Amino acid sequence: MKKIRERIGGIVLTILSLALTVGVKTVFSACGPKDDGSWMNCHWAEQAVFGIGIALTVISVLVLIFGKSRTGAGASLAAVPAAAIAAFTPAGLINLCMMTNMHCHSVTRPAVIVLSVLIAVTAAVNAAVIFRKTGRGQDK
Repeated sequence: MKKIRERIGGIVLTILSLALTVGVKTVFSACGPKDDGSWMNCHWAEQAVFGIGIALTVISVLVLIFGKSRTGAGASLAAVPAAAIAAFTPAGLINLCMMTNMHCHSVTRPAVIVLSVLIAVTAAVNAAVIFRKTGRGQDK
């Protein structure tokens, strides 16, 4: 039970990162192709978030592996800006469809923002807890 408690931050981060990565391709995917087969901008936002989600999943697994060490805290801190970039991607870095009633505006963007904020907050809290427990000295 203690092992699970020590790794709870990594477990939660991994679950949230997988939810973002898989969800952006399934449950809250962006709009499909146009009638002529070309893609709208929201597709490229989805692709970018998917790539960032893969990176977040790898970082989360590192947090899970390194647990409550300062290396785990550093990996947690690396997830914060990555999650912020994921949140900003459909919210302005890559423009979505012009019509605000499209699926990408009503489902994809809110889901990506919520999951990304949850990832960033969880990662920051996990890093703070680890740094508080390990102190400023050597790695524990």
